[in-house]
Amino acid sequence: MGQLDGKIALVTGGGTGIGKGIATAFAREGADLVIASRGPEHLSTAGTELRDLGAQVEIVPTDVTDEVQVKELFRKTIARFGKLDILVNNSGVFDGGPIEEIPLITWQKVIGVNLTGVFLCTREAMAIMKRQRVGRIINIGSISAQMPRMHSAPYTASKHGLVGLTKSTALEGRAFN
Repeated sequence: MGQLDGKIALVTGGGTGIGKGIATAFAREGADLVIASRGPEHLSTAGTELRDLGAQVEIVPTDVTDEVQVKELFRKTIARFGKLDILVNNSGVFDGGPIEEIPLITWQKVIGVNLTGVFLCTREAMAIMKRQRVGRIINIGSISAQMPRMHSAPYTASKHGLVGLTKSTALEGRAFN
């Protein structure tokens, strides 16, 4: 019997790296999963591996910066499992350079994935979790939220913003468990 038996977890960036590792740990603890990322080939492989661990898995290719795709991700989650217990906002990108050389498109891409994507997913999850009166949202941050690296202005700004978004979300969700 696992600590997450009967729980439904959604992990963004769940096809590779840290997200896949989180999804694997959750599956080993009994959770069923929805994994999302932009790379369908990685999602397919991860989905097979997670099913081999005994989890029910829904794979949903999703660009977390696209509001329509994020809404569809959560709609599919509820359609398949009827609830959402845990959201892990793990999707992320790093880019930067000397600040005077960073193109606006680079800034927008990093802020889009690392902050706006977390906002969009959190907004959908909060609506579900408030109705359920229970849920957990885990945002994957970085040491860059406290200690920036050279040539990392977009990434550092996004992770500082993530701390504020996380604290605001915690305050709003407190009364709903």
